[in-house]
Order: sequence, then C-alpha cells, then structure tokens
Amino acid sequence: MVSAADTLCMQVNLFISGRKLKDLDTFSKSDPQCLVMEQVNGYWQKRGSTEQIKNQLNPDFATALSLPYYFEKQQNLKFVMIDGDDDGDYDLIGEVQTTMGKVMGAPK
Repeated sequence: MVSAADTLCMQVNLFISGRKLKDLDTFSKSDPQCLVMEQVNGYWQKRGSTEQIKNQLNPDFATALSLPYYFEKQQNLKFVMIDGDDDGDYDLIGEVQTTMGKVMGAPK
C-alpha cells in the first residue's frame, strides 16, 4: 500500500562545502571528502560522496549529490568529512547530523 507520504517527494541536489576544517596532515593540508549518510530503519546507509580535494581546508565540492526529499517524512542525515590518504585509509575530520527538512529550510 502506498501512503501519501511516499508520493510527496522530489529529487534535490545537495552542494556541499566545508570551512575551517582541521588540518590533519603533517607536511601539507588535509585532503577532504564528504560522505553523506541517511538513517534507514535505525542504520546509517551511505547515499553518496563528493570528490576528494587535495590540500584544502575550505573546500567547495563540485559533485552535487541527488537525494529524494519526502515532504511528510523525517529523514535523518549525517555528513562525514574525512581526510583521505594515498594508501586508501582516512582520518575523520568531523561529522554533523541533521535532517533533510533542516537542510531544505536553511537560508543557503
């Protein structure tokens, strides 16, 4: 059965940036990338990620992430900023949790 909440939906493009990120590298600046997670049935699922930008503490990511926005449903999101290393490992720069409704209602 399809409810009204399932049908009141639109695709949105999220453009992500970061400011004053922690510098976790020794001889250069952090190489940030942002992972976007959504909480589904109590578990965090990756919905997409930006590109990695080398040596940047104030990144403006070019990759837009397309997500569905359900008007009558609370969608919990988590933005995880990581500093990728050349060996495939990464360090956590920081993360923030919010809702899609707060993102959509934000001035910028």
